Amino acid sequence: MPRVTAPVSPTLLDELIPRFDHRTMHGYPVRAEIDRVVAAIRTTDLAEARLARALFAVRTGGRSLRRPAGTIGEAGDGEAGFVPIASADREVVVGFAGRPWPGGGSPLELDASAWRAYEPVDCVKVALSVRCAPAAYGTLLVTETRIAVGSQARRAFRRYWWIVRPGSDLVRGSLLRAIARRAERPS
Repeated sequence: MPRVTAPVSPTLLDELIPRFDHRTMHGYPVRAEIDRVVAAIRTTDLAEARLARALFAVRTGGRSLRRPAGTIGEAGDGEAGFVPIASADREVVVGFAGRPWPGGGSPLELDASAWRAYEPVDCVKVALSVRCAPAAYGTLLVTETRIAVGSQARRAFRRYWWIVRPGSDLVRGSLLRAIARRAERPS
């Protein structure tokens, strides 16, 4: 049964994917003003997320190193198929739809509008948000991933997620550290 949350402060994810089956959240304290962190979310290149790049290189047999990386705000975690979905003052969201498990085929090629309308049946629909909020020490940087699993994809996704989730958590941490490094650099 999909879970529904009622956060204290609504996010873009609450509009885009209010019903989901899986969710991960990671936070990172950044010693920089929020404006610098917002700029870093939008400009940090995936190549700066060193651990994420290394993990994807292993997963893709090096093919991911030959593709142009792009920014986290455009390409998410670098997995093929992520597209920009929405953006607000302090949050960007990228989305993916498809069957990411081995033998699942290529991701669906959806633009933001088609991703919003898509209802997964034999696939998953993923939204990855990177956002920030002011904190006493500077800024709290957060990544949240929500995954809606189609009814015909539950078994395949469950096996895949059990194996991939620890690596996914490492990737999310790598993205946050890359954004924080850029935001904390002296001007």
